[in-house]
Amino acid sequence: MSLQNKLYTITGERLAESGERIYTLRFNASHPLFAGHFPGHPIVPGACLIQIAEELTAQTTGRPGAYTAIRNLKFRQPITPEMPVAVKIDGNKVEIDDAALNTIYASFTASYMCPDSDVQ
Repeated sequence: MSLQNKLYTITGERLAESGERIYTLRFNASHPLFAGHFPGHPIVPGACLIQIAEELTAQTTGRPGAYTAIRNLKFRQPITPEMPVAVKIDGNKVEIDDAALNTIYASFTASYMCPDSDVQ
C-alpha cells in the first residue's frame, strides 16, 4: 500500500550534479498515524521512512520492486510531521535530511529488487 498522497506528498524532485535523485516531501500532519505515534509529540515512524524511500526508489528506477536487504541503517534524529524533508537516492544509498539545513535524520544502504530482475 502506497503512503504517497496519504502520509506524504512530493513537493519537488531534481537530479543533482552528483547523479543522486532528490525528492522533497511534506507530511500530512492530520494523518491518523500521528495521533498514536506519539500522542502530543508526533514523529514519523522509522518503518514509514523506509517505506517512503522504497516507494521513491521505485519511482527513481521506473520499476516496482522492494528492498531485499537494508544495511547500515541509522536513525539520527526524529522527524515531526511539520518538517519538510529531502530524500536523496544515489544507487543503493539513501539519506533523509532536512530539506534546508542538511541535518541528517536517517541513512542506509539497500538492495532493491524488481520481480523480473535485480536492479540494484
